[in-house]
Amino acid sequence: MRTPTVFISYAREETTHDKWVVELGGDLRLNGVDASLDVWDLVPGQDTTYFMESQIRDSDFVILICTPKYAEKSNIPRGGVGYEKNIISAEMLQASDLRPKFIPILRHGTFENALPTYLGSKFAIDFRESADYEKALKEMLRAIFQQPNPTKPSLGKNPFADELDASGAESERPVETEPLVRAETAPHRVISSIEIWEKEATGRFEFLRGDRISAQKQDPFVAGFWQASLVINAQPEPISLKDFLDVLRASKTGRTGWDIGWVPTRAGISPYPFKKGIEVWLAEDGDKGSTHSDFWRAEPTGRFSLFRGYQEDEADFSVKSERKLLDFSLLLWRVSEFLLYLESFSKNLKVAAASATVKFNWRGLQGRQLCYHKDFIGNYEGDICLTDTIEVTKSIPSSLQIKNNLITDVHEITKPLLESFNFFYLTEDQIKGHIKKLFDPEKELQVQQ
Repeated sequence: MRTPTVFISYAREETTHDKWVVELGGDLRLNGVDASLDVWDLVPGQDTTYFMESQIRDSDFVILICTPKYAEKSNIPRGGVGYEKNIISAEMLQASDLRPKFIPILRHGTFENALPTYLGSKFAIDFRESADYEKALKEMLRAIFQQPNPTKPSLGKNPFADELDASGAESERPVETEPLVRAETAPHRVISSIEIWEKEATGRFEFLRGDRISAQKQDPFVAGFWQASLVINAQPEPISLKDFLDVLRASKTGRTGWDIGWVPTRAGISPYPFKKGIEVWLAEDGDKGSTHSDFWRAEPTGRFSLFRGYQEDEADFSVKSERKLLDFSLLLWRVSEFLLYLESFSKNLKVAAASATVKFNWRGLQGRQLCYHKDFIGNYEGDICLTDTIEVTKSIPSSLQIKNNLITDVHEITKPLLESFNFFYLTEDQIKGHIKKLFDPEKELQVQQ
């Protein structure tokens, strides 16, 4: 039997707790489990995000030591535990094996306040002070070595088997089955891939927020931010990251003063390689305006994700209202520009005809009031959002058709968000008028033909 590998995920707390974690890891190793811990395996100078990702991805099992503090750090996606949460959530979405890879154990608190929300109804082993440690450890080892519980009775014989054989009631006849659905045609597989990518990118973004923004400076994302992610449902030709950087430069749409996927050249904010992709972090160490505090990450497999603060949180908006605002015209521009970026990105990756999936996520909405920058005294006082987060996922049948379908797609994507502001609604003709300077379908589609 191959030696199972285990990574132990926990939150640093008081000294006695941290010592207990180390002792648990030692007990696992004494019982034939190759357990890993940051205090043992993370070496000075090593990238902490890569360490966490590789340990969670490559280990056979991940032990989650649940306490109220661990749950709090997991549910607020900042720092190491919060970053691990995003990686774990993405791994759970990809899991096709019914055998649980993630084993939660309850060390302090209750099952209600110590387990992170992403674990849902996962069963946890009770390792609290009042519990039997040896019994709990044995239960964990059985899960790791996949050994059945010895108290479970063996399966006996069906008492009616002889009668059924004699009557022939259970005659052997072919059983009709539903045709299998191939993975590449199953729609939930596409949605799953965008959700996995979004969680991976979000984990990276939240880690960088905690790591790079100074505690003494203003976090430009603190009031909220919006995220847009895309996954192209095709496999582009493999290219180096250096060549991929040229693809990203060429994908610039040049339609606004602050392009989606802008590739800066100034030292300190220029692109850098990280693992299998390229990143740009524009928030620096804080105190920058929310409008110009992007983070984006892209991978040559056809994945891209952008995080940006709300322009409406800048002073030129905030001086006109006591409330946080959301400008519906700017919203239409942002979504339109992102879809047009997808068209350019697909074309430069030489998969222009491929389908794609996009997902938008707006956070920090609760209490925001709708507005229009050209009409602040308009009738929007009652259009206030009571929901903090809105998510929308949209399938794009072919990137070649993005311009043809742009107005309809923007309408479908923004409709759920706008409706959350007291049922606010825009027609497709109104959308067309608002984005005309960014995209004029009559002119551009005529040129395209």
